[in-house]
Amino acid sequence: MAKQAILLSEGKPTTQHLRLAGILDFFGVPWETVEVSKLSDLERRAQNCVVFGLVQTVAVALKQIQGTNHSVPPPTAFYAYAGDDRNASEQGFQSLFENADLLLRPAPAGGHLLHVSRALPDLTGPMAGLETSSQLRKEDAVLVGAAGQESKFATVVSAGGSPVFVKFQHSDTPVFFCTSSHMIDIDEAVEGAFYDVKEDFCSVVPLVMFVKLMFRDVAWRSQELGACLIVDDPLLRQQYGACDFGMVRNLMRRYGFKTNIAFIPWNWRRTSTSGAKFFRDELGDFSVSIHGCDHIAAEFGDTSPNVLNNRARLAQSRMRNHEARTGIHHDSVMIFPQGVFSSMCPEVLKRNGFLAAANTETVPADSVNVGTRIRDVWDVAIMAYGSFPIFTRRYASHGLENFAFDLLLGKPCLIVCHHEFFKDDCAELIELIEKLQSLNCDLHWRPLGEVIRRAFRRRVKGVDLEEVEMYGNELRITNPSDHVLNVHVRKRENKVDLVTEVRCDQKPVRWTTEADHLVFDEAICPHGERHFQVFYREQEDTEKLGRSLHFELSVAIRRILCEFRDDHLSKSRFLSSTAASLNNALRKAS
Repeated sequence: MAKQAILLSEGKPTTQHLRLAGILDFFGVPWETVEVSKLSDLERRAQNCVVFGLVQTVAVALKQIQGTNHSVPPPTAFYAYAGDDRNASEQGFQSLFENADLLLRPAPAGGHLLHVSRALPDLTGPMAGLETSSQLRKEDAVLVGAAGQESKFATVVSAGGSPVFVKFQHSDTPVFFCTSSHMIDIDEAVEGAFYDVKEDFCSVVPLVMFVKLMFRDVAWRSQELGACLIVDDPLLRQQYGACDFGMVRNLMRRYGFKTNIAFIPWNWRRTSTSGAKFFRDELGDFSVSIHGCDHIAAEFGDTSPNVLNNRARLAQSRMRNHEARTGIHHDSVMIFPQGVFSSMCPEVLKRNGFLAAANTETVPADSVNVGTRIRDVWDVAIMAYGSFPIFTRRYASHGLENFAFDLLLGKPCLIVCHHEFFKDDCAELIELIEKLQSLNCDLHWRPLGEVIRRAFRRRVKGVDLEEVEMYGNELRITNPSDHVLNVHVRKRENKVDLVTEVRCDQKPVRWTTEADHLVFDEAICPHGERHFQVFYREQEDTEKLGRSLHFELSVAIRRILCEFRDDHLSKSRFLSSTAASLNNALRKAS
């Protein structure tokens, strides 16, 4: 595998070149820019390099390499991509492939079936065999005139049956060619509520697959691909709405998945003795997280630290009381009601002892399309707000391709649903779980808190030395090797002065700071494991906000009406429209 990337240049770096450099930085891949005329200067170390460039530039570079000392091994591989000048790119590919019948043509209008081959599973990873429909970008192109040439190259990704990402051999060197001229800017803001890979499929998927394969020994990688199903809102009883948790338990044992219940703290007194016994006995399969506080609209979308602090503390207090009352353990993971949070909220949660947050929405309510960049949602968790991790989760409606792309990036697979998802004997749930289990990767289904503790990036930095990027306020690292593993742990912190202590297996460890990171080192014995925790200075006491009788009654009425909707209205097809209207009315009234 390669250890460095070479970015070919023919003068001033192009926009594509600069954006590619940013992507390589994101994945932790070392790179340097080299003028194509000086490529021969790198011959002695080219064998450990992958060369990136416009297809016409790559064609020139390969001819140059062919004319030099053949005793020197060539680069590990080439990644060629189309440029803005489609004619020049077409001529470059024809020269490279030595076939003038292969043409680059704009993708026809309308939707296309995008297909990822199963033939190269090491390259395609979790995306192998995926099919999805999408419109292509204006920068995308398809390769035509390939009939009869299939034996000379492998189609990795196709659109409407036409190749858009191919692999072939040039002499003894593998060359990968992407027909799209689009190079994503990962510093752009996310458009919409979540990142949808279909918008950039033909350009992004080939590049990420290639980088993850070629630089797997030097790039950031995940320890494991954690997964958990999160059910929002239900009370802790065996039957809630369309969800029979006894049936879900049986399905978990059959299919091997795990379920987290996002529990509303307001309900802390309402878990019955029988409900407590059921979930206490099944905590190996079920876990519990914190779903807001009162679960009123935008309660964590407020921008007042005082208001947020009061709500966070009350939510924690209620959940501690619930655990003491029922014996049901919970993880201090916040699930925002209706996905709404403010940019001020994450720091408040961090200082109130929350491990992390999990959310479907990626943009704070007070900074629409400003703060959250594509690099943030490609990361293991969003760390842009208060250096507190917000792990992204997805509905089944987001499509299998988005779950697979998250896994390709090394993100956890977090699925969100409501009780309606369990209708018809859990048919939709079973279908989704079977699809996820069929992906070309190993999913580790765990309780939500454990998924987060084990969700981080690591990369090799030397013999028995790894650098680790920590996200949640707790971290669990395993050493699968037969040797002692030394880890250098980094955690992004925009206010390091808030850190009070770092512990390893409950014992304090020395830590320091490096460029907006706290850092510490530890050794892990062969086949051992270490549990790290970072503690923060609590929020200073703030004025306790009063809760009027009118407010308390409105919360109680809302909860009762929501449960009536879930338990009765939503089960009737005749009343389903009424249930939807009631839901909208409840949201507006909050």
